[in-house]
Amino acid sequence: MEEKNRNNKSGFLVLILVVLILFIAVGYAAWTKVYNGEKENSIDTATLILTLDESNSNEIALLNTVPVSDTKGLTFRPYTFKLKNSGTIAAKYRLRIINYEKGYTNDGCSRLDWSNIRYSFKKNNEVATIGNLGEINGVLNIGEIDALETNTYSLILWIKSDATNEVMNQHFHGMIKVDAIQSDQELDD
Repeated sequence: MEEKNRNNKSGFLVLILVVLILFIAVGYAAWTKVYNGEKENSIDTATLILTLDESNSNEIALLNTVPVSDTKGLTFRPYTFKLKNSGTIAAKYRLRIINYEKGYTNDGCSRLDWSNIRYSFKKNNEVATIGNLGEINGVLNIGEIDALETNTYSLILWIKSDATNEVMNQHFHGMIKVDAIQSDQELDD
């Protein structure tokens, strides 16, 4: 009989607990009001597509070259490439020249220090910028390119005229790298 009383008490406690939970749920529902938005929310997504076209150009390299003046260096054949934004939004970008490690490995050469490399860089029909590659840490251009816009660039590299004999038998192998983001964000360093 004692066991029957225990079962009855347990069942009674479960019943009270269920009734209490139902009471709280009904009370909460009675005091809660659902608000429907009358304004339409929309999310627009855009497409960011940047294409670097290097198909009509030679390799970015300084192989078996000697120091020359800026006047002579500017007569060298430029490395040309295009950056096209075929997306639907403008993009901020940064064009950099970086060391092409595979070129050094394949060639088995020692690396030419950037402080010995002069450059001429031109975007579209703008006046070319001339300087020392080491001073800009390889950053050629930072800008914004609109949707459906194409920019054309040319780059010439040469060894500075006052370089010492340390540059003998050293090479430079480079490649262009594009960092890009949507125009409402910032480029990281």
